[in-house]
Amino acid sequence: MNPLNIMRLDLHAPLFYGKDESLAPFEYTSLSEEILFCFEIAPAQYRCIEPDEAGYLGPLVFRGRSASRPSPPSPSEQIELPAGTYLFAQVREAIGREGFIWMAAEVQKEGLWERLTLENRLYLRYLFEDGKPVTQVFRPYSSEG
Repeated sequence: MNPLNIMRLDLHAPLFYGKDESLAPFEYTSLSEEILFCFEIAPAQYRCIEPDEAGYLGPLVFRGRSASRPSPPSPSEQIELPAGTYLFAQVREAIGREGFIWMAAEVQKEGLWERLTLENRLYLRYLFEDGKPVTQVFRPYSSEG
């Protein structure tokens, strides 16, 4: 893959999605919806400067699709990408598991290099923009360490 442009992002308002347990990570085919997945990072990996890509991802916490449907999800069926500070990167293609883990590892290395306190959650967001699929990685951080 090409070099990744990683930036700090201050998300001022949460992004809401409706839960959808039928969604499978790394299989984006929609031409109109945003899809969000949240993963935990394996405890031994989330602060490692050279994470083991094979054991990097922990459990899938939730998955959902854009909440801007004709009827918004009920509060119990709603999930969110919370407001907060993130390290963020994107590529203008729908990538699979290996590409996502590579992106996430690069974001993690940058955060550790900048001495940020990274959280153990990782968000994968797919969307369709300007006629092309886009893959985004969000890694929350709480402060400089």
